[in-house]
Amino acid sequence: MIQIAREIRLRDIGGIIVVDFIDMADESNKRLVYEEVKKAVERDRSLVKVSELSRHGLMEITRKRVRPSVTFMISEPCSCCHATGRVEALETSYSKIEQEICRQLAKMEKRGDLENPKSWPRFILRVDSHMSSFLTTGKRTRLAILSSSLKVWILLKVARHFTRGTFEVKPFMDEKTVNERQHQVAISLLKKADAIADSGKKKLTLFPIKKEKTSGKQRR
Repeated sequence: MIQIAREIRLRDIGGIIVVDFIDMADESNKRLVYEEVKKAVERDRSLVKVSELSRHGLMEITRKRVRPSVTFMISEPCSCCHATGRVEALETSYSKIEQEICRQLAKMEKRGDLENPKSWPRFILRVDSHMSSFLTTGKRTRLAILSSSLKVWILLKVARHFTRGTFEVKPFMDEKTVNERQHQVAISLLKKADAIADSGKKKLTLFPIKKEKTSGKQRR
């Protein structure tokens, strides 16, 4: 009995604790166990309540925890499961990837000719190693199924720093497209700079100067 109270105190267990005393049928023994446990928990600084044994030999002990548990103090939440103890199924992550590609397709002005694969939109998909294996395993890979069903091209890349379930979808831009966009950005920035410079210049207003009439006679 003393050991039960000691373990509860050392582990700082809180809530409802159920102790099963197997095959204890004698009522006098049950009463004796109850009294011994009640005495043992008196050393605990927390609020502890002990109930008498039920007819099935179960004793309920309620204890109020006054500080964080040892597990909480020496550990931190898992970045994969977010302290739930479970991670997202690969099928669920696969559905989220499909939804994200569909969302980005809906925002595109031009989606290309569905009958011409060369004109299909292109995307870069970054995933963790688990999802990469999930997408590329088998004769008919899930990556190929996703590409053909959505009429897109998908460039798969493994991001080593990604945790399970993390992914990133971005439109793929070749070097020509990147250069064109950089050129457009440079021109827009240059026009903006010129506009700011023109606004900073002081405007000059010219007034006509009247000439004085000279008399015919010159002064000597």
